[in-house]
Formats: sequence, C-alpha cells, structure tokens
Amino acid sequence: MTGLAGERKGHAVLLTPGPYNEAYFEHAYLARYLGLELVEGDDLSVRDGVVYLRTLGGLARVSVIFRRLDSDFADPLEMRADSALGVPGLVDAIRARSVVVANALGGGVVESPAVDAYLPNASRALFGEEVLVADVPTVWCGTPWGRAEGLARARRGIVRDAFDARPLFSRGSSAVLGSDMDDASIARFADHIERRGATSVVQDHVPLGFAPTFERGVFASRPMSLRVFAAWTPNGYIVMPGGLGRVAVDESVRALSMQSGAASKDVWAIAAGPIDTFSLLRPPRVRLEIRRGDNETPSRAMDNLLWLARYAERAENTVRLLRASLARLAGETGLGLGMSAAEFAQRLLLPQGIASEEAVAQAAAGDATLLAGEMQEVIFGEERSGLQRLLARVARAAWSARDRLSLDTWRAIYALTTWDPLYASAGPFDWAGARAYLDMLIRRAAALSGLSAENMTRGDNRLFFDLGRRIERAFFATDLIRNTLVASDERDSAAIGVALEIADSSMTYRYRYRNAFQAAPAVDLLLLDTSNPRGVAFQLEAIVHHAADLPMLTEVQRQGRTRERAELLLARISGVDPYVLCEPDQDGERVALAALLDEVTAGIVSISDAVGDAYLQHLPRFRA
Repeated sequence: MTGLAGERKGHAVLLTPGPYNEAYFEHAYLARYLGLELVEGDDLSVRDGVVYLRTLGGLARVSVIFRRLDSDFADPLEMRADSALGVPGLVDAIRARSVVVANALGGGVVESPAVDAYLPNASRALFGEEVLVADVPTVWCGTPWGRAEGLARARRGIVRDAFDARPLFSRGSSAVLGSDMDDASIARFADHIERRGATSVVQDHVPLGFAPTFERGVFASRPMSLRVFAAWTPNGYIVMPGGLGRVAVDESVRALSMQSGAASKDVWAIAAGPIDTFSLLRPPRVRLEIRRGDNETPSRAMDNLLWLARYAERAENTVRLLRASLARLAGETGLGLGMSAAEFAQRLLLPQGIASEEAVAQAAAGDATLLAGEMQEVIFGEERSGLQRLLARVARAAWSARDRLSLDTWRAIYALTTWDPLYASAGPFDWAGARAYLDMLIRRAAALSGLSAENMTRGDNRLFFDLGRRIERAFFATDLIRNTLVASDERDSAAIGVALEIADSSMTYRYRYRNAFQAAPAVDLLLLDTSNPRGVAFQLEAIVHHAADLPMLTEVQRQGRTRERAELLLARISGVDPYVLCEPDQDGERVALAALLDEVTAGIVSISDAVGDAYLQHLPRFRA
C-alpha cells in the first residue's frame, strides 16, 4: 500500500462509509491488519489540492487512500451532491496527483454489465487467448443485432441497466427477472431499447447453487454463491485460494448480497502440500516501538466519544427527572415530596419539553390523568422526543465510536440502550413497572460511568469522554438550581428537597445540616462545593484538570482557551457568599442567584465552544 505513494510523504488510510455499512467490520479488520488509519469522509480535508487527515494535533498529510466507498459518493463536489460520506475536493486532489487512491475512482466501470458482453473479445484482443472461466452470457442492446437478440431473450433472462454494477436484486438494483414481465412490460422494454438501447443489457438467468446449512439446530438447503479474489502483485495478478461464500436467508432468494441479508462464510481450499504462511503482521520477535500517547488520533473519533458521554449523561439526568416525577404522581411520601406533581411538572418538566401546558394545568386542577399519560409516552414511547429517542442517540454515538470502546464498555452501553418490553404496559400506566425500569437505567448508567472512570486508559479517549460528561452535568446542575431555587416562597423546603433528590445529594445535605432546609446551604452544595460530584464547581474543577492534559500543538490549542475559561468561571463562583446569592428581592426572586446561573450557563457554553474550536472545529454536522 505505502509503496504506491512513491516520493509522497504522508499517511496511508482506509476510507470507509462508516459504522452503518454492512461491511464495516471488514473495513476495521483490514485497517488494523494492514496498519492503516480507519477514516470516514469527515476525517479528511482537501486544502490546495492536498488531502489531510484531521487529527487532535492538527492536519496531517495523506498520501494513499484505500477506498472502500462507492465512487458515486466519494466527492460531493464532483459526483453525487447529496453525499454526506465523501471528501469534498478529493477528485481535484487526484487530478493534482497529490494522493493515490488504491481503488481508482470509476474503476467500477469494468464491473458494468455492458462490459460482460465483450469480455471474450477483449481477452482475445488484449491477451490473444480465450477467457478461462466463461461469464454469464450477456447481450448489450446498443446495436441493432443486440436489440433484436435482447428482446428475444428477455422472457428467459434478466433485464438490467447496462451500467448498474450493484449486485443482482440488491437494494436499489434495476434488475428485472424476465419471467416476471407481462406483455405490457415486454412492450415497454422493446420501446425503451429502441430509443435508448445502449443503457440496457439482457443476461441469461443462471440459477443459484444450493448448499447445506445448519441453523437453530435444523439442517436445511439454502441458495449460495462463491466469490473468489485475485490480488495484484508486482509480478502480475494471482488468484487467491478459497473465497467468500454467501448463503441466503431462505429458498426464495434469486441473487445474493450482504445488503439483502445474506450471511457470509469463509471458504477454504484444501492444499495438496505445505502452504505459504506469509503474513503482513510483524513477527513476534520484532520489537515494537513503545507508545504511550497519540496526537494523530482522528478528531472525529474524539467528537463521537465526547457526544457519547454527553448523551449518556443527558439520558441519566432525564431518568432522574422522570423518576422524581413518578414518585409525586404515585403519591409517595418522603424527603422533598411535599411538592405536588403539578408544581413539579410546572417547574421541572415544562421547561424541558417533557410535559405540556395542558397536562400541567389539568394536574393543577386535580386531574393528573393527562400528565400520567404523557409520562408513559415520554418513558416508553418513540413518537415524541422522549427517553427512548435519547437512548437511541446514545446507541448511535456509541456505534460511531465502537472501535474506541472496550468490550465491557460496549456491553454496558448495549444494556443501557436496549429496549426491554417487560417494563412497558400497553394498558393503564403501570407505576411499579415504570419505576423499576427507571431504577434499572440508573444502575446501568452508573455501570457505564464506573467503567469509564476505572477502565479507560488515561489518554485521549478517556479525556474527551469525561470532558463531555462534565460539560453536560454542569449544564444540568445549573438548570436544576435555576428551576428549583431561584424562586423564594414558603415552599422553599419542598423545592430544596427536590433539587437534592434529583442531584443525589440528599444524604450529604442531611449529614451536614440535619433536616434544616435552607436555600443557602443547598446552593452551596449544588453550585459552589468542589467536593460534590453532582455540583457545578466539581465539574468546572474537573474540566480545568482535563484541559491541562489536552494537546497543545496548534496555534489555537496553545492559546489554552478551554482551561482559561474554566478557571475564570471556577474563580467567579469560588468567592461567592451563598447567603448573599439567596437573598430574595421584594417579589420573592433570588436575582443575584439567577444572574450568576446565567453567567455559569454562558461560561459552560463558551468552554464547550473552546473545545470544539481547538479540537473539533472542522466537523460540519451540528449536534445538540
């Protein structure tokens, strides 16, 4: 691979469509085996006709691209304009010969069905010999003879687009089985090839072979196909022994592709003698260079980890809100439960868009039926922006970062995000089932937090993952304080209890202050105390420590804005007197507290922006 670069210096990368492609596992395996960086379109940037890899340490030049992305999607400026998978400007870089693409763009033209019709003649003209393995008999309809012959064969063959190289009958394929065409369809086909015959071919229908399979304890016969491979070497092409077998899901399948649900099996060729054990892996006795860091990590991967942590934290915070709301709807008693379900929804659910104004108004009037129904939909439903949608975001972010996650971490994420219908009820709202489900999610979120804290190596992965968690938790804690403690009235103790309950800080407060509920101590614990893992100050202090470990390679990074803004914000709240913050005005509003919370929110936004500007600014897609 790297030999293709010639005199060019730079990275060799494998360009994949991404983790949602059915062959992504193969792409990841190949990249690791060949020692290539696995990249997506977002990881690459073309500047002045040169391709660069976007890394935490800046732009690193790319000299060779092993392309596993369809040509049509490779460059939205030159090919499909709607492609979100490619690299804008890649074709221009290829023209400038600043990068080598191992699978040349447009190389798939030789796979077009139109070429199949002329392979025998091409072999004779180019090599002076017959093809060793005959291809499927194909008629190109671009000549008078071809149109007549194609029309004669249409009933017993397969009608295809002459330049559609996709597997037969795969998703989006234009292939039509002639036996499925009625007289009207044949007439339309005849008219089409008379006008645009060069765009169509007719191939003989070659039925698939069958092979025995063993599935779920039962032997069966399934259609199968064998794909063999030829590899280019400096001494010419060699056909590799074995191949890839594809087995259909049922007997009705007419053509096999991974997109149509086929399963793949390795095919081994039995050798008559000793086999070659050549491998590109380094021999065990060759010493590897010791590495303890990597500033050439693709920043897209760090962006995915940061947002995985943010979504996971957001999901846990939402669960805590919903669980507290259920406790009040179910009429439970205890610390902080003096606040009614209607008041709780008004203060905490309505600002989050979890409850509607109509449901809150009805609950305030004594009828919580609509509010309970909305809670059921928010927890279990998928129609609105509820918990299941949020967990789906966690799953998608994890899927995009799965090559950076350990097996145990992946299992924890899978357990957190996988839907368990045992807890849902199609009938009346099952309070106990919903509460059990939310409690389970809290435990699984805690498992994910514990794995990230104890198992992630202290490197870029852990750094950006925890940065995301701290930023999101600081946002939530600030909103929680604003919605519960800014307004001062005779029900302060209930609001304080709610804030402490949701922030999982009730035990600490009771240990320090017994059962005397006052706003100033609560604000101190939730906003100013650096020892409270759920408090705002704790998050800011953690961000300051993490910012010191961020790479400082580019000019923007060396400015240290992330750390500077976190230190300024931490210093701003460190010297504040909680009693001064909690002094209400004549309208019962804690104006000083509200103003400080606004400053904190703006400060956290600026910290998040600073991280993005220095390390993730090149990513075009917006997430919120």
